[in-house]
Amino acid sequence: MGVIMSGFGIANANSWDVYGSVELSHCHYEVSWRSLGDILMTNQESKSGRSTSRFPYSIFRNFVELLGFLLLNLLAFRYIYPFLKIEAFALPVPVLVSLRSTYSLVGGALDFIQVALSKPLLPLISFAVIFIVGTVFGRLLCGWLCPMGFIQDLILKTKGRQTRVSDRKHESLLKLKIILLCAVLFISVTLAISLHRDPGTSYKDALGPFAGGLVLPIEPETALFSSFPRLVQTGTESGLLNFTTPTSPGYMMAFGFALLAIFLAGAYITPWFWCRYVCPTGALMGLFMRFSFLGLKRDPSKCKKCGECVNACPMQIRILDLPWEKFNDPECTLCLECVGACSSGALATKFP
Repeated sequence: MGVIMSGFGIANANSWDVYGSVELSHCHYEVSWRSLGDILMTNQESKSGRSTSRFPYSIFRNFVELLGFLLLNLLAFRYIYPFLKIEAFALPVPVLVSLRSTYSLVGGALDFIQVALSKPLLPLISFAVIFIVGTVFGRLLCGWLCPMGFIQDLILKTKGRQTRVSDRKHESLLKLKIILLCAVLFISVTLAISLHRDPGTSYKDALGPFAGGLVLPIEPETALFSSFPRLVQTGTESGLLNFTTPTSPGYMMAFGFALLAIFLAGAYITPWFWCRYVCPTGALMGLFMRFSFLGLKRDPSKCKKCGECVNACPMQIRILDLPWEKFNDPECTLCLECVGACSSGALATKFP
C-alpha cells in the first residue's frame, strides 16, 4: 500500500487530494506544497527577525487612561505645587467628571446639562459636544478617557479574570441606564419649563438638593473627587457632617458613598459594571454609537469564530452575531480588547 506524507502527517492513500507527488519504487510520496509553503514562510519570518506578536492594546489603552486621569484631575497638583496657576474652565466632556469636584479641570457633559437646565438655560455647547463627539467617535471616550472607567479597569486587572453574566440577565440590566437617563432628562427638562413659565415655582423647592441635577449630588464621582477630599481637608467646616434633615448634605454624602461602594463592588464582581448597566452618560453616548463614523469591522476570511473576541469583551457584546462589514454596537466603548485578543487578526477599526 502506498504511503502519503502531507506536510508532517501520514495518511492512507485512499483519502487525499493531489497537490503534487513523487514516485519512488512502490511508494507514493505526496508533499502538500501549501502547508510546506506556510512552514517555510514562518521560518523565513523568524530568521528575518519579524515579530508575530500582537499589539498590546490593553496596556496601551490603560496608559492613555492614566494620562487622561491625570489631565482631567489636573487641579489636584495645586495642592502639591502651590505655585501652579491652573484654573478650571467650562468645557463639557462626555465622561464621568463631577462638576463639584475640587480636582477636575473640566466637567461632565451631563452634569453641565443638568445645572444649565436648572437655571434655566439652554445647554447648547454641551449638546454640541455630545453630538460631535458621539457622531464621529461614538463611545470612544468611555473606553479611553473616563476616570471612573479607568478605576474599573484597574479593578478588573487586579481581579485577573472576567465574570460572565447570563445573557438573559444581561439584556435586562442594560435597560437600567436608559431608565436612569430618561429620569435625569425628564426632571431637568420639566424643571426648566416650570422655571421659564413661573420663576417662583415650588417645583424647584420640592426637588431640594436634586434641583441642580438628579444624580449630581450623589454620583460616585462626586463622592470620590468632591465629598471625600473636602471631608479630609476641612472636616466639620465642610458642612458635610450636617444631618439635621433628610436632605441635609450629610445624608447626600452618605448616599454618595453608598453608591461609590456599589460602584467598586460591582466593578469587582462584573467587568465594567457601572459602564454596562448604570452610567447615564454611557447610555446617552450609546445612542450616537449606533451610527458613529468610527466603528469596528471583522474580516470573514480570517475569522475562525473561535470566540476569543467575545470572551475578551468587558461589555459582553456578542461580536460574532454582528455584521462583519462594520458594526457599531451601542454598548461598545471601542476599547479594542477584542482586537488585541483576536489571534487571526480578523478585527480592526473602521472609519467612517
